[in-house]
Amino acid sequence: MSPASASTSPLDQALALLREGRTADAEDRMKLAVRSAAERHGEHSAEWAAAQSDMGNMLLRAEQPAWAAECFRAAVSVPVPTGADPQRRLGYQLNLGIALTLSGRLEEGVEALRESRAGREAFFGRKHVGYANGLEPLAEALLRLGEHQGALQAIDEALWIYKRAGHERAASSVALRGVILLADGHAGPYFPALKDLPDPLAERVATIVAERIRRDIEPDAAYRMVAHLAGALDGRLGPDHPATIEAFTNWAAEAVHRGQHADRIAALEHVLASYDRQDRAAEALHTATRLADALSDASQTEKCLLAYEEVVGRAERTGRADQISQALFDSGLALQNAGRPESAVERFGQAAAAARRGDDPELLGHVAAAYGIALQHLGRRAEAREALDEALSVLEPTDSAAHPTRAHLVALLDDRDCDCAERRAAAEEAFRDSVVTGAPEGLLARFGVRVVGHNFVLDVEFQRPPSEAELAWFDKAVRAGHAEFSRQVAG
Repeated sequence: MSPASASTSPLDQALALLREGRTADAEDRMKLAVRSAAERHGEHSAEWAAAQSDMGNMLLRAEQPAWAAECFRAAVSVPVPTGADPQRRLGYQLNLGIALTLSGRLEEGVEALRESRAGREAFFGRKHVGYANGLEPLAEALLRLGEHQGALQAIDEALWIYKRAGHERAASSVALRGVILLADGHAGPYFPALKDLPDPLAERVATIVAERIRRDIEPDAAYRMVAHLAGALDGRLGPDHPATIEAFTNWAAEAVHRGQHADRIAALEHVLASYDRQDRAAEALHTATRLADALSDASQTEKCLLAYEEVVGRAERTGRADQISQALFDSGLALQNAGRPESAVERFGQAAAAARRGDDPELLGHVAAAYGIALQHLGRRAEAREALDEALSVLEPTDSAAHPTRAHLVALLDDRDCDCAERRAAAEEAFRDSVVTGAPEGLLARFGVRVVGHNFVLDVEFQRPPSEAELAWFDKAVRAGHAEFSRQVAG
């Protein structure tokens, strides 16, 4: 051991080993520290209790809360000498409650944390940050135990103290309060206290909530929380603050997975307006494209086409050939999906012309392939062959667009039609059968499927109002059909 490492505490040395991934060595270092304290000062001495606590803290970092709890329990077992400062033991007891909670021993954890609260109240008084520091972990444990009212009472008391003291832990308390309200079934708002926090702490709330959502909030509840957080940040920090934009962006992303088209569109419109106000053209172009995609997924065809026209205009203002080509290509796909093949071909041609001015062969290959296939489907064979040849001249042989492009060119050279119509018909029938055969009895009066461009258009009529469970089943079945048979249509 080097002189520098010898001068650091055993806990610091163990944490350094832990950061290197040497968990067993870190444990051995702390075991040695506990033995040394026992040999020099005796078991159940203050020094031995401190060493047990240090080992518990290291084990918490190593995600071994059950073992950590036993170390903290040992530390708590040592009585405080007469006239000594009891704060150390209060810390041991708090950590015991936290470790028990993390190890799933919730009732024991709550009991330890209530004892900690009583000790802190006696030592600090009920207006001191030291007292509040014991309330937040208690609220967390009560939340996990399902005692929502007790959790809310504890976190409200902690939040009042932290806000009064201007303490940074007000942020985590606001976030936890929102989680408790959510778990208790409140409709919201979940973050009314956000309005009283300074900007840095309001931003911190957003970070903590995002982490909670990733870690331990089920999807339906998480979706509601993301929406409420976005609205709260908008009201507190303003629509152009980075935290607000991120929250609305996250809300739009979550809405995609749930098929909540109206929410997705509203969130993206909020973000787009902010980027326009700030003259952030690159971000606005990207968001405008996502908005057009959202309108397409919502089957708002006319609005979608207008949105893609706007995307093309934004791209043209950048002067970049690749962005102009991509925007024209996306617009062409939207026209194709809307059942307007002639307009789509015109757009694909414009996209190909723009791509030739750039230096992205992959983009040119994909655009020229779509252009050639669309021309072939319209019977414009000579133009189609020229575009398909161009596409294959720049595409890598393993590119996803190379196979369908080559298949269409071969069909042209053999003077026969491509098999796209047959493939579409097979996909329509398979999609329809996959949903109808699994449908709850008596639910569907009609279920039709039609391929338009690269999208499926559904014609659905229910025989009776579906239950929530049946709607969830139907949504899942349709999503699965889209995922599976879109690949079949694409070839």
